[in-house]
Amino acid sequence: MKDFVSRHALLFSILVVLVYDFGMQGLGALLEAIPGLGLTPLAVGLIVQGIACILIVALIHYLRWWRESGFQRPVSNLALFAYLPWLLLPLLVMVGAESATRSSGIVIAYAVMMLLVGFGEEALMRGVVLRALLPGGVMRAAVVSSLIFGVAHFFNVFQGHGVASTIVQVIYAAFIGMGFAGPRLYAGTIWPAIVLHGVIDFADVASRNFTPIGGGAEATEAAPFNIGQAITAIAITGCYALYGWWLIRRLRKRRRQAEGAS
Repeated sequence: MKDFVSRHALLFSILVVLVYDFGMQGLGALLEAIPGLGLTPLAVGLIVQGIACILIVALIHYLRWWRESGFQRPVSNLALFAYLPWLLLPLLVMVGAESATRSSGIVIAYAVMMLLVGFGEEALMRGVVLRALLPGGVMRAAVVSSLIFGVAHFFNVFQGHGVASTIVQVIYAAFIGMGFAGPRLYAGTIWPAIVLHGVIDFADVASRNFTPIGGGAEATEAAPFNIGQAITAIAITGCYALYGWWLIRRLRKRRRQAEGAS
């Protein structure tokens, strides 16, 4: 498998993301369909995300890519400031949010699930996939992995999301991917990306009073498409994508200078 990854990095990246997406959707549908379980969408989400994280950990361990995937200390404490602009996004997401009326147990369960989502998606996309594509160049790896991350969100249409809103998700997910790839590569560690990703997703679900969108007994129908919100989301995440691109350019310059000095 390691030989396949090195020879066919792009194909491997696409396949592993497809397996991740369709595997989670299939497992979720299976758990909901088993008679007698009576699992809520939240319980199903926790189980599915937990299993997904375990499998990603197993993949990283098999490939021996812990350090290469960013599970290490930052190159310097100063480099961690590259993640600083991401602290603003959860606050922006919460602007105009509904007042939370859920129990503390529900809130804690969502917090755990969003942290699992943050770990799973970052470990896969800014960990495994980014590492697989790096031999082709730092900028190319960041752009391609971000595009894969964005396109993967199109499968949300199978979970009850509207086509228009899903297309917007594809665009801003790709921008977020690029935005996270920059500090991940610049700082050399993926841990802040995992935590921040979880916090951002938690802020998003909290802004909807912890109500899932899509299928399931506790879910609501997908929110109507709002062109103003779509433009705002794309504009904000586009700024993060530009920031990630700028950081990668700085990283490449730093590496060239280090090579010149040696």
